[in-house]
Amino acid sequence: MPGRAPARRPLTVTAAAIVSLVATVALAPAALAEPESNGERPPAYAYRASGLEVEGGTSIAQAATIDPGIHLDGFARGSEDTFSSQGTRKYYRIAVEDGQRVHAAATIAPDPYEDGLPEEPEALEVTAGFLTADGDTCTGSSTEQIGESHVGDGPVSATAVSEVVGPDGCRGSELFLLVIRKGPRAFETELPVEIQVAIQPPGIGGGSPAVEEEIEDAGASPLPPEGSEPIALGRSFAEATPLEPGSYLVELVPGETGLVSVQVGERQRLRWRTEEVSEPGEDPGAMSLRVHNAARAVVTTDEGPWHLGVGNGVHGGAMTAPVDLGNRGSDLDSVQSAWLPGTHTVMLQRFQRETDAASSGSEPVRLVLTLEVQGEVAADAAEGDVLELGEISGSEAGEGWLGLGDWSPARLLMLAGAAGLGVLGLVTFLAGSALLLLRRR
Repeated sequence: MPGRAPARRPLTVTAAAIVSLVATVALAPAALAEPESNGERPPAYAYRASGLEVEGGTSIAQAATIDPGIHLDGFARGSEDTFSSQGTRKYYRIAVEDGQRVHAAATIAPDPYEDGLPEEPEALEVTAGFLTADGDTCTGSSTEQIGESHVGDGPVSATAVSEVVGPDGCRGSELFLLVIRKGPRAFETELPVEIQVAIQPPGIGGGSPAVEEEIEDAGASPLPPEGSEPIALGRSFAEATPLEPGSYLVELVPGETGLVSVQVGERQRLRWRTEEVSEPGEDPGAMSLRVHNAARAVVTTDEGPWHLGVGNGVHGGAMTAPVDLGNRGSDLDSVQSAWLPGTHTVMLQRFQRETDAASSGSEPVRLVLTLEVQGEVAADAAEGDVLELGEISGSEAGEGWLGLGDWSPARLLMLAGAAGLGVLGLVTFLAGSALLLLRRR
């Protein structure tokens, strides 16, 4: 009998290996099995949508309830015609109280074209607006379209602000956000849409504007960068790289979107400057720089776009007024935009080039980016966020479009399969052990 023991050992070893493998699979991070939106992962340099997953309703009655923060939903289709009103419509329910306003932003992010921009532009549009339970419009005058919607290049956004909730505005304890995706760009492909919601408490935005005339400013002063290598840029609003005021090297390839953030308080003014420090090659295309406040609305800073490799390669701009809550009452649009203190996100976007453009222009372009915050924070500045923003940081906003959380359907299927293998391994192990005991008897 002792001579037969080695022949049975592989059975128990195999069972132990199966159990070990099952444990490894079951405990592996969900992100390792992240599915792909179009059969391929988006390029590492592209905008990467993120947020808490939600499924909007197809009517007001079916609207999904959402809180302040960033949410992520999939919009199945666009429209074959650029000017068509058809497309995917989704509704979201937001609890409100008298005196409040709601700020909303929707950002849609297609993958870059594989071979550059086509000859015929393919528009992509997303819109946002507010309704009451009766279906009446409750959108104020502040609506905005942001990005290269006419060609569907990079992230495209829309922002909207509701009217005041209450007897003199929109009545009810709920508002309904309607988000619509339109346009022929990838119109049969489901695309992720980030939906950000923020609540404005009553009484915010009173007082006089900080300035009566726009401040003319060509941008920040030139400073040497703090490092010799390009910094890592964020790929979404939620994951924008936080920076202190200073000078940094950045590098962009065609189709790239990179985001950084900087804090700008009340009575402070953001100034910026970029300078090309590499030869971009023949016909490298164009780029833009936009500044967004914490509600994703654009803050006017003379952002471009501009063509790369033209002139001295230096561009700059600044807010036309120090940030002040009273700026909301200004007659000047650019001053109105500089009203919300707190996190400001700087989006750098290098546009895609046309399909037949010279190959040399596709090389990375290196820039010196300088961010300067002028002035001191007001002594009587409000503490904390002026708006109720909810969870908007990358660590709280989920793992991205179709990212797998611990209890996503794909994760559950994986765990179910792992459990099945575990049972099989355990049964094999017990059967082998029982057989061994019987034979020893």
